[in-house]
Amino acid sequence: MNESHTAQHDTLRQQAVAWHLRLSSGAADDSVLAKFERWRQQPEHAQAYRAVEALWQQLPQPLLADRRRRRARAAKQRRTALLRRGLSLAAAASLLLAVATGFYPDYLQHPCADYRTRVGQQMSIALTDGSTVYLNTDTAIDVTISASERRLELLHGEAEFEVAHDASRPFRVTAGSTTTEALGTRFIVRYRGNTGAVTLLQGKVRTSRPSARGALTDSATLQPGQQLTFAADMLSPPYAVELSNADAWRRGRLLMNFVPLKQVVAEINRYRRSQIRLLDSELGEREVNAAIDIQHIDAWLDALQQTLPIEVIHAGPWVFLRS
Repeated sequence: MNESHTAQHDTLRQQAVAWHLRLSSGAADDSVLAKFERWRQQPEHAQAYRAVEALWQQLPQPLLADRRRRRARAAKQRRTALLRRGLSLAAAASLLLAVATGFYPDYLQHPCADYRTRVGQQMSIALTDGSTVYLNTDTAIDVTISASERRLELLHGEAEFEVAHDASRPFRVTAGSTTTEALGTRFIVRYRGNTGAVTLLQGKVRTSRPSARGALTDSATLQPGQQLTFAADMLSPPYAVELSNADAWRRGRLLMNFVPLKQVVAEINRYRRSQIRLLDSELGEREVNAAIDIQHIDAWLDALQQTLPIEVIHAGPWVFLRS
């Protein structure tokens, strides 16, 4: 297949995906159905649409169930709008909100944070005390620097902290109920949902979490090259990690050694709006080594299917992997 045929094939697939989404949304009226039938009259269009339907049937059931729930919710919203005053701006607003939630979740999270990055964006922040904070993709943070302390709250995401020495003002980073205190050091905190991790690059930090009564009862001190994980009710013992992998994102890279493919996909998805999904659970358990340029993730995907028995399928805004 030459380049022009490949481009035509991709265009037809994208059109087929767009039609499938439109028809399965529950919003297609008779005029939309008539346009679809005219489009599908061409044999290559019909073939592309059948291929998309076949692919859709391979999606994991939770995805299909979520799609049905959203379709039912959209239908209910449309009926309510029609009863009130016909097709209104409220229906359009609901559609825009659904799109924003699916493809731009970072725009809706912590909009009032002092500093934040979007999906795929990174940022460095020079604090007034001389410290520097590096924000990774999809991260939000609040900063409070006073005469007695320096307190930063990681609301979501991942950040590296390069702390300026100041014995009179402790430097503390909170993530949920967990607090990490440092003095003249470099460390990374990652936090998503109710779980996270602390990785020490240089110096020394102490990480603590409160008990149910509010007293600090659980703490651990990290040495360079160590990491611990935490949750709302748990603080793990420190363990050794490969530091060149832990902070590779600062150099625009993702490095992972002998990890399941599903873990690599989850990490990549932090940097992409259009998510990658595995269609084969066994494929997700396959161990791989990954050295990925964050700015060229698609190039790594192309190389992956050339070195392993993996097919990469681009369908509209989605990318699927299957064996």
